Amino acid sequence: MNLDLEAARSSQALMKDTINQQSNSVENLIAKTLGVLQENGVYACMLFLHSRNSSEKEIAKCIRNRLLETTKFVGKKLPEGENSIEILNDSEKILEFITDNICNDIDTLFLTKQLWEQILTYSRYGAKAKED
Repeated sequence: MNLDLEAARSSQALMKDTINQQSNSVENLIAKTLGVLQENGVYACMLFLHSRNSSEKEIAKCIRNRLLETTKFVGKKLPEGENSIEILNDSEKILEFITDNICNDIDTLFLTKQLWEQILTYSRYGAKAKED
């Protein structure tokens, strides 16, 4: 599987998800998220995205959902079905999923971090190129 290709696709999807948001707000939150991911890791990144206030909440949700969607590429797919929407909106369940499925295996953790860094880097450039 070509993870760089999947990162590019996820980035493009994120840009479509945030098309109605101001590009500088999108770029700013993506840059902050990338910084947290690089400095503090996958768990802190997800915690950061769940902690955003009202002005960043919608953008954070788009970023969070796109990142979580890519866990399937590292062999850790989110539960599907009628509860999948509930899970995406429940910070405790998401953080539990990250802890139990990503952080518990060092190889999966590093691969996830690398994939998310690539997605956020591409998305940051995409938001910059979009400028309102």
